[in-house]
This record gives sequence, structure tokens and C-alpha cells, in this order.
Amino acid sequence: MAPLTAKGYYEARPGDVALRDDLFLLDVRYTEDLDSDLGHIHQVHHLPLAELDALSLPLDTPVVTVCGNGFESRKAAIALVEAGFSEVYHLVGGMIRWNAEERPVARVATHRPAPRR
Repeated sequence: MAPLTAKGYYEARPGDVALRDDLFLLDVRYTEDLDSDLGHIHQVHHLPLAELDALSLPLDTPVVTVCGNGFESRKAAIALVEAGFSEVYHLVGGMIRWNAEERPVARVATHRPAPRR
């Protein structure tokens, strides 16, 4: 699927993410960004990067981190690997790439809060 980085997370492309239905999609942008022109992936869970330490999921949950351009989601992927998550993916290019590949996007509030501790 996606190549493993030296930091311990996988670099996923939109096509990689679209092929799997077992991934926990985590958008780490600010809430107002989820409904911006870039929109968000349908059924994504939301937790801002600054609050990532509050995420409450089993460590074996396969998680994909998402942001606008891939910068913040890379930070989130590294943090999740450091927290002990065993299968972490970073969406390369973020929502900019997702949109460029014409993947389905929601631009109204359909995102869900991520489970918190």
C-alpha cells in the first residue's frame, strides 16, 4: 500500500485511503477549516492537532491523519507513532491533493468529534 517512513508512519495517497474501509480518518485542522473551500472527507473524525494527546482509541486502530496540505497531519502522524499507535498513515498532500484527484468531499458539517479521554 503506502511506503513506511523512517519516523514509523506510512505515506498514503488518496487512492490508498479510498481502497480501505477499516481506517479511522482523523482531520487535525481547526474546526472552521473543515467546512472551508477544501471541505473534508465524508465521515472524518475531528480533533485539532493541539488536542491530539486527548485522543482515545485502541493503539492497534489504523489511523489516517489529514489536514489541508499535509504539513500538520505529518506532525500528527509522528505524534501518534510516538504515543504507541502501530498503524499510522499520513495523507500526503492533504485535502489539496484529495480535491485535485477529485475524491468525494463534504463542505457542510458531517464530521464527527474523535473519541477523547
